[in-house]
Amino acid sequence: MIEQQAASARQASILDVLKNPNFTKLWAAQMLSQTAQQIVNFALVLQVDKLTGSSTATSGIIIAFTVPAILFAAIAGVFVERNSKKLVLVLTNLARGIMVLAYLFTDPSWGVGAVLPIFYIVTLLFSSVSQFFNPAEAAMIPLVVKKRELISANSLFNLTLPATQLGGFVLLGPLLLSTVFHNNYNGLYFVIFLLCIAAAGMTYLLPQDSPATTAAARRERGETVNPMSVAVGTGEIARSGFRQALDELIEGWHFIRRDPVIMSAILYWSIAIAVFMMLGAIGPGFLDRVLGIDQSKLFYILLPGGIGLVAGVLLVARMATPDNRESMINWNLLFAGGTLIFFAAVHTLLGWYFNLTGQGPPPRSVYDSFERVTAGGPPEWLVLGSLGFFTLLLGIFNSFISVPSQTALQERAPEEIRARVFSAFYTVSNAILIVPVFFAGAMADSLGYQQTVYIIGGAVILIAALGLYRSRSRRGRPAPFAGGHVTAEEAEAALTVGSPSPVPIPAATHQEAAGSKQG
Repeated sequence: MIEQQAASARQASILDVLKNPNFTKLWAAQMLSQTAQQIVNFALVLQVDKLTGSSTATSGIIIAFTVPAILFAAIAGVFVERNSKKLVLVLTNLARGIMVLAYLFTDPSWGVGAVLPIFYIVTLLFSSVSQFFNPAEAAMIPLVVKKRELISANSLFNLTLPATQLGGFVLLGPLLLSTVFHNNYNGLYFVIFLLCIAAAGMTYLLPQDSPATTAAARRERGETVNPMSVAVGTGEIARSGFRQALDELIEGWHFIRRDPVIMSAILYWSIAIAVFMMLGAIGPGFLDRVLGIDQSKLFYILLPGGIGLVAGVLLVARMATPDNRESMINWNLLFAGGTLIFFAAVHTLLGWYFNLTGQGPPPRSVYDSFERVTAGGPPEWLVLGSLGFFTLLLGIFNSFISVPSQTALQERAPEEIRARVFSAFYTVSNAILIVPVFFAGAMADSLGYQQTVYIIGGAVILIAALGLYRSRSRRGRPAPFAGGHVTAEEAEAALTVGSPSPVPIPAATHQEAAGSKQG
């Protein structure tokens, strides 16, 4: 008896969780869905660049994926709370699968003016629907696992995002495009369609949850539920979700701007994200129009970057301490900026080397954006290998920037307001991200790809140098990233100063409110 109680009280292992059939269905649906999402990201970035020859247009696709996260993420969470999680999971996967067919049946012969708006609109819709899938999935986990299994279950789900980024964007998408489909994007979109339908099937097999405010539950209580009342109720959910999201964003931002450590962590983390997003916007054009290498071979450059991210996460856990976090971030920012400059200069440096050894013609200019790797110059494998080496380093440096920054954010934000702080961070950082991603594409089109990467690298070096200067000027004082935790009282004081009065979320639908007035 005592042994049974001890067994039930202990934390479940990952293997225990995987023996839960409902959890494995939900986890499989997440793997399929997020892999499809990452392959869509990869395919659209390459196809739009190939279709338009414009990095500005490619930046537009990345922005189309980003904007819905700013507009709908918090609202979607409120909507999911009041509806069947299972139904939301099934419908969102089906909807995304159907939307992918729009890419499949789009003919490039229609011209850029006809095809590009379709890509942008479908991408916006696809990403908007995805905002409802994520909170429904997270809310479904406690419904299919036992309490003692939650930690292991969440650990698996948290590992899935980087795993599918590596598997979908870096491995599966490029590999299928270059080998199986031979640059036929329609084949890739059909695979995405099948993945979404399979994810919908997995979620359909989950047990039914019964939220109290769904239309079916209200009918069972004897209420009259018609399309108009459902529409009115959905409108109230959207309005209350928007008000709640806005209040939480304002509260989180009040706390953030009063804590310089959190502000610094957000700045560093946002820079790490922005650098990779900007490279994603101009990378295909750099590969094709600067190096003359087929875009499908982007795989050979992205894979080392993914390996670097994983290696960096493993290394930083052993090396980071509260006292060295700030210097670690600044030095790795400096290294990342230098690596970006070498990344941009690879083909020029190799061209000069091969000229000095008599193996090929020299590049016309260090600043020539459209210098290609010509016959007799550096072989393609050497160029790809060199670029892959530098993306490996960038991946490692990125982890040494983002992990300490995220840790500082988690430590400084008390549990009572941590969700609001992170909600504000993700909303603000996604909004800020739009500007550098768009201008990176515009600069690549106007100034040249090589010069744009030089500018990005120089900006990162400048930010790192300023950080190192500030750190040195504080020598003898405690490092800000080792400043300890903020107390709940301090957090509450920071939130209440200048914060607006909270707006209550309506608990009843329009029909219920009208009935209460009559009563």
